[in-house]
Amino acid sequence: RLGLTVQDHTFTWGSYTLHNIAATQTGTASPDSIFVIGAHYDDMPSTGTAPGADDNASGVAAVMTAAELFASRPFRYTIKYLCFGGEEQGTNGSEAWAAWARAQNLAIVAMLNFDMVGRLRDDRLMVYSTATATELAAIVDSANIAPAFRIVAIGDGTGPSDHASFYLKNLPVLHFFTGVHDDYHRATDDAERINAAGMA
Repeated sequence: RLGLTVQDHTFTWGSYTLHNIAATQTGTASPDSIFVIGAHYDDMPSTGTAPGADDNASGVAAVMTAAELFASRPFRYTIKYLCFGGEEQGTNGSEAWAAWARAQNLAIVAMLNFDMVGRLRDDRLMVYSTATATELAAIVDSANIAPAFRIVAIGDGTGPSDHASFYLKNLPVLHFFTGVHDDYHRATDDAERINAAGMA
């Protein structure tokens, strides 16, 4: 509907075939340079009811909203809107896609990762900046949107989410994440507990 090219990138984890879904918006000036906006779509627990509203339907909603807002606008770089599978078992989807991208000689310039952004912390969306992303963090920090966003410098970007797959390849990443809560990986992580106004 948005006019983007969609690709199903399959990968294996044990005996399972899993999927990463990518939508591509081609850049106007430097189309070979790629900016990734991503989130994982799988959730926990692996048995029983697993609504996954915050972890991580909220992140997928952020990626899809970015596509809705940006698809009709020109951007210098190509944007890939990526939804990863297999994150809950150890960032398997993003690792597989990042390895595939490197094998294809794709020039990834930066990655924004959205994981559990459906609830704010102290009325803020936390943005974790790594040592590879000081310039990106400065841009967000100076965008006159304080106090809605809070930049937190974490230096090491090897945390348990999909940004790590790109950080470990020395790429700039920002990790949008509002933290673990009592409903984390439980059947109570449902839509009623999402702060929709805060997300907007």
